[in-house]
Amino acid sequence: MTRRFHNVVFADDFFRSPANGLQYHVANRRFLRGFFDSALGRLGLPSSEASPLSEGGRIDVARLMDRLELPCTPAGWARACIADLHAFAGRDGMPAFGPGCLVIGWGLTPAQQHCIDRSGASYLDIEIDPRRFTEHLHFCARTNDPAVEVALLARRVDEELFWNHASALKGRFARHGAASLFDPRLRVGLFFGQSLVDLSLVSGGRTMHPASVIAPLRELAQGVDLLVVKPHPYESALHDLAPIARAIPNVAWTSENSYALLSAANVHFAASLSSSVLTEARYFRKPAHALIRADRNAPEQLPRTCSGWIPVGAELGSMDFMAEACGLADERSGGAARSFPAWPAAAIDRAFLTRWGLDDQTRGLAEMAELQLERPYLFHPGSPAMSWLSHGWAGFDGEGARSVGELACLVVPLPALSARSLPLSQMQPHRVEVRIDYRSNAKATSVHVMLDGAVLPGQRVTGARRRSLVFEVEPAAGRKCLVLQFVVADTARGPGKRRKAARPGFTLRKLQVSLRMGRGLISAPPKAAAPARWSEISPVRAMARLFRAVIDSARGSAGSH
Repeated sequence: MTRRFHNVVFADDFFRSPANGLQYHVANRRFLRGFFDSALGRLGLPSSEASPLSEGGRIDVARLMDRLELPCTPAGWARACIADLHAFAGRDGMPAFGPGCLVIGWGLTPAQQHCIDRSGASYLDIEIDPRRFTEHLHFCARTNDPAVEVALLARRVDEELFWNHASALKGRFARHGAASLFDPRLRVGLFFGQSLVDLSLVSGGRTMHPASVIAPLRELAQGVDLLVVKPHPYESALHDLAPIARAIPNVAWTSENSYALLSAANVHFAASLSSSVLTEARYFRKPAHALIRADRNAPEQLPRTCSGWIPVGAELGSMDFMAEACGLADERSGGAARSFPAWPAAAIDRAFLTRWGLDDQTRGLAEMAELQLERPYLFHPGSPAMSWLSHGWAGFDGEGARSVGELACLVVPLPALSARSLPLSQMQPHRVEVRIDYRSNAKATSVHVMLDGAVLPGQRVTGARRRSLVFEVEPAAGRKCLVLQFVVADTARGPGKRRKAARPGFTLRKLQVSLRMGRGLISAPPKAAAPARWSEISPVRAMARLFRAVIDSARGSAGSH
């Protein structure tokens, strides 16, 4: 039998390299080389790698960007993801590909797929399947080659496997956690953050950000009591998500497990720019809203011959699969039907040493205590108040709950405050007073508190680093919880100042919510004529340095992303 392929080239997105100011993940291409090496060697197929100069390869990314008339920047990389590369094949170190060549790639861009397809070569594009809640990870793959597609479909993972694992996971979280997020009275929507640089964020050749989708996200948020933001677990910077909290009043934050969140009975939808969690949400029976159209999966950006994503197991690297894909299966078997030997079920897990969102130690959503009016709550182990710490906290430090990072969030379920729920003696005009005591870890630490999208103006100084904040909340019958966002900044930081060893933070010591009747009973700080918005927090420079939200929004509207 005539073999279909004469050589194999291993490739990845080589434009995502230091030449464009981006981190290059060489481990993915190296994994492919090692994973397929045995089968290719036994079949006698020579292989090579396509890699940039920064990794010891031959591809001059900077020169190619110049030929494309694109800047060597992250924005230039995004444009290169959908550029026409065909004219540059075989130049500046880029392979020529051609008939008889099979490209095995990891996360190939639409531009690379078109280049390979137009050259007459075949490709097998591989990634980790987005449904990562199963007992073991799977691959997903796509190809422009009909014979390779047939070989993939013969090993397709049954759809029921994903439904079954999701059902088992929901049962586990139902047994080991709260049935609802925060409070069962709340209707909740979820927004999942992503890494700041990700091929799935490129739409129309531009990297998209949450600031670009505020309008549709605000519309979704209007249909629920709370829009809860879940930052990406591997992305520590929150400035990209800051515009959401700035523009949408009913926002809270959470650090809970993603699958526990999707299992919650009061979660009514999941939204994101294009996170893989949206694919998983379907199996937890949650409506999913992708707010951008990512180029990497847009049919109009891909070759017409490109198949859909096909979920497959680790047997993708087996001799049987490669022989069938390369047209050598009949030659090896003498025409007899062959069975597929089992591969180690945990092969992919072992290679990547991580399970992303699935953690066998996760116990599910925390049970949250309902607040009792007039009762002072201290934040210490065993206190009901500790269950209200939803995001940005690192436990107890001897005095109270210690914050960590640039933003911390407190979500407190409130008792019903309607007139019908009050005793007859209290059925008169009333207000809700909230008192918070906290301590900064340094004089230069600035802590600003946001309620309903606005910065609370009044702070009282009770010591060198101790602060008290007293404010009023409208006792509307619809307010089911109190959500406070604490924005933390270091006011001593400046362009000419050294980075401090200790990160800015504070300790939340005490909280009390009281009902006040009539007038003149609260000695609170005078109210400002209008609450300051996020962008007006003083010092402005510190906050702009912290979140850069205004800059991001401006760049988005100017098209520089």
